[in-house]
Amino acid sequence: MQVSRKVDYAMRALVQLSRHDQRQRIADLAVLVAVPRPFLAKVMRELVASGLVTSQPGPQGGYSLAREPHQITFRDLVEAVDGPMEIVPCQAEGDESCALRDCCTQIPVWDRIRADMLAVLEDYSLAQVTTVDLEVAGTRAE
Repeated sequence: MQVSRKVDYAMRALVQLSRHDQRQRIADLAVLVAVPRPFLAKVMRELVASGLVTSQPGPQGGYSLAREPHQITFRDLVEAVDGPMEIVPCQAEGDESCALRDCCTQIPVWDRIRADMLAVLEDYSLAQVTTVDLEVAGTRAE
């Protein structure tokens, strides 16, 4: 499994939001997490829609976490920007497109792998990664 760029950018943004009590403007947040502003704006809309982040328009507006960092799991974040995790297309809810679905010997294996991956993602929260300094533009903050 490879983490998507959207998940990476969303994690960077959430970590940054967790470090501040005040709202963060998109322009400032984009610079702090080294993400192109238009792409970050799209990711932030998805995080707002999923209920992980709140947004406030206006001059004093910006983004903030909707929940405490320990209440946001990696699964929450992944599914907020990438949708439900499916290893193979036939794991999608209601997918009946595979002609071999009723006799497939692979489905139980993929289902187990998916369940194990989701369990691991649920074991980790945003709070567990907020103390690690972000690596920005190939250099570590000292």
